[in-house]
Amino acid sequence: MKRALVIDDPVFGKISFDEPFWVFTPGPGPSAFTILIEAPCSGPTDVQRQFFQQVVANLADFSRRCLAFIELSADPPVDMRSLSVYSVTVGSDDDCRCTTFVLEFSDEAADNVHRVQIEEGQPSPMDATTR
Repeated sequence: MKRALVIDDPVFGKISFDEPFWVFTPGPGPSAFTILIEAPCSGPTDVQRQFFQQVVANLADFSRRCLAFIELSADPPVDMRSLSVYSVTVGSDDDCRCTTFVLEFSDEAADNVHRVQIEEGQPSPMDATTR
């Protein structure tokens, strides 16, 4: 059985490689969320680390805009009070340079998950193939 590749990243913490993503799985807690980083087996880049730090610093603002976007586009309507950040997906260096990433929001049981792509700081719809 092949051992999982695990590193202790200075920004993302203990992450494991599940190609094509490095994955941080949080412990219990109301403000914990999963982090996915699209990177090769050599690990995340400095561009991705810096970008993620900017996302986290502005997470409350991004969340507010995304939740408003979900509220306007959800069919059937969603109880917005039940949603919180479920995951952050950091793409390639090119995605980071274009300020493109994905936020997922879910209810506590993760039965109701909404994906929103952020492009140049603004929420945009995801492809029809996503959940």
